Amino acid sequence: MQRRHFLQSLSGACLLARLARGAGKTPPPKTTLDAAKEKTMAGTTPNIVFFLADQLGARALGCYGSGVNSTPNLDRLAREGVRFDRYYATAPVCAPNRATILTGRSPEIHGVTTNNYALQSDNPTYAHVLRRRGYRTGGFGKFHQTPMLWPVPTSLDFLGFDEAVVSEDPKWGPWIDWVHEKYPEHYAAALAMTNGHSGRQGPYARGDLMQGASQAQVDRKAKTYPRVMQPRIDASPWSRMYPSPLPPEVHDTTFITECGLDFIRRSEEGSAPFFCHISYVDPHDPYDPPEPYASMFNPDDMPDALPAEWEEQGPALLRSNQTSYLKFDTIAHNPAAVRKFRALYHGSLKLIDDQVGRVIDHLKTTGLWENTIVVFSTDHGEMLGDHGMIAKALPHYDLGIRCPLIVAGGPVRAGAEDRLSCSLDLFPTFCEWAGIGGEALPPLEGKSFAGFCGDWAGKESWNEVAVSISNIDTIIAAEGWRLTQYGPGQGQLFNLEEDPGEQHNLHEDPEHLPKKAELLERLVALRARPRLVGQYRNLGVQDGRKYDTGRRMEPCVLYDNPPSPWTVEGPRPEWKGDSRT
Repeated sequence: MQRRHFLQSLSGACLLARLARGAGKTPPPKTTLDAAKEKTMAGTTPNIVFFLADQLGARALGCYGSGVNSTPNLDRLAREGVRFDRYYATAPVCAPNRATILTGRSPEIHGVTTNNYALQSDNPTYAHVLRRRGYRTGGFGKFHQTPMLWPVPTSLDFLGFDEAVVSEDPKWGPWIDWVHEKYPEHYAAALAMTNGHSGRQGPYARGDLMQGASQAQVDRKAKTYPRVMQPRIDASPWSRMYPSPLPPEVHDTTFITECGLDFIRRSEEGSAPFFCHISYVDPHDPYDPPEPYASMFNPDDMPDALPAEWEEQGPALLRSNQTSYLKFDTIAHNPAAVRKFRALYHGSLKLIDDQVGRVIDHLKTTGLWENTIVVFSTDHGEMLGDHGMIAKALPHYDLGIRCPLIVAGGPVRAGAEDRLSCSLDLFPTFCEWAGIGGEALPPLEGKSFAGFCGDWAGKESWNEVAVSISNIDTIIAAEGWRLTQYGPGQGQLFNLEEDPGEQHNLHEDPEHLPKKAELLERLVALRARPRLVGQYRNLGVQDGRKYDTGRRMEPCVLYDNPPSPWTVEGPRPEWKGDSRT
């Protein structure tokens, strides 16, 4: 029996039973390479575990100088491996940057320029490339490549993943089934937590039904919410922060980790290498860690937020960040409430750190560590009250755009790197670790940073002098400048070397007009770069290969990707709630 979609083909109860039992260890039959080729690869091609957190800036981690002991496992990982100090989100919004990581292309090429678009299948993802090379590919948690108003996918084959268990911000999906099966005493509270991310708190029957919930689940949520959730919100100075009603073992962060560990355990005895993507929804808002994490950090010990210098210096449009659907203006000028918010955020981060520690400990105790590369990063940052700001997107301050990037594992050296890099660089790096190059790669914009992590090629050719950040035009220059253009006459210019707290906007300073003009020219060139790299969808096909005829007929593998079910009419592999509830 073909079992590529091993987890997807299981009923909810069977999957949950596997997770509860600790999972079996028999890998599915090989589908992409013959056994002889896989045996040749075994032991020489590293496994890759890729952690991705949601809405977490670099400076929130201890190893990047947070001053809060919320990331001891990640700090240990940074000491054992390589910490990249200037790694930036190419598009600091969830879906666009996740699509950029998957495809190695900028938003104007892959087309996901904002949330709730569906990623087309006309560009291979890194998972397609790794799978063709013989990797078993598994993805667990948040992907955000289908509209969140629809049910979550039960298959991500169109993105190149052999197995997938998807859990998105609304929380409707396999996590709900898992709670129902394994922790029935917490099921009603879990239902009450759904859709808390959207700014629409309380019963939301129309949206819940669109996302796959049954009428029975919607009805139970409506009955439970006033008892379980409303008192927590009413007791808080800001409706976006409160302690979760669930214990840590029931949290979706734990569930996503369990799914990843299940995949790793079943891959251990196989001859093929594996790629395991573990993607958390937290510490994204709402800021609702479970106890004891909600009380783990004293608000009085939290570092103060950076002042909102823009209120005097401009641009004035930044105020819209405070008054958006999160309504941060409720507490933006209340230092005690901001410190409480930060303490809750670090509680969520500590839960993630503990779960990462579980996976690292498993890799080490089973002997997988020596041939496994572990990557931890995030899709974008979180302002955490710095500059009077919240979340992401509009503000391109440090906490919003600079992300952690930590690489560790048996083949990886220890050290720190301050060369500029961005999320475009993950795709080529994964492939270089896997020994994949040449015509196996589609056209990519980024460069592999593998050479800075150990005995891989490419280090000498790294010469990035600036990176650009889209959604709002920003350039980060290697010599330590940030220029952001919000629109005509509205911008920011900071000397990051002299002013790391970004408190002195030099955009309108006459003495810095030459520097601004220079950076604007460089920004225009950087923003043109994606359009100058060939698009895979437009390469010609002949004799079973794609050809880039604009580059002296260089060949490229023809990847026969199935279309995304969310961009064509017809039945979709999507989750549906339990009407018996």
